[in-house]
Amino acid sequence: MKKMKCLLILFILLLPNGTSSVFAQEENKQTIDCERKKDIDNKKFNEQVMDDIFTSFGHKYDQIIDQSMYLNMIDLMKYTVLTGKQDRQIESLKDHVSGESIGEKRIYFFHGDPNTAYIFYKDKRYKNTAIHLKRNDNEWVIHDKQVKKGKKIQFTREKCEDDYFMKRMFQNLYPE
Repeated sequence: MKKMKCLLILFILLLPNGTSSVFAQEENKQTIDCERKKDIDNKKFNEQVMDDIFTSFGHKYDQIIDQSMYLNMIDLMKYTVLTGKQDRQIESLKDHVSGESIGEKRIYFFHGDPNTAYIFYKDKRYKNTAIHLKRNDNEWVIHDKQVKKGKKIQFTREKCEDDYFMKRMFQNLYPE
């Protein structure tokens, strides 16, 4: 009987630790799933924005993407970190890509031409913009800029994102 009581007390003492671990693992899994959904939704949204931009300029996005490569601001920042120095031409591209947009601004290089680049983006008023850049000795300069009417593309956030923001807000207001 005494042995049973000891086992029961030991079981009760270990039970909360085990359940909290299970809850923590489940919460961590939900956070990872939410991050994946968010990344997929962001990528899908950016592709829809680019498709609208290329369509407004009379091109088919799925055909152009196969013939080109693109960079975004994150890629330019990675290059600066990897090289450990600031390159004047990269900084010039960063200047052209910085600023507000709906979706991401992308720099496209078509047919492997390193001296000609195009920046495509949708501005805050849903106008599609294409900027033609040419490389000079030390920087990239605007050769041409075109603006066309674009569509309003809705971005839908995952419910888990809203839950995450609410949870963080409460944790900041009422820290443990």
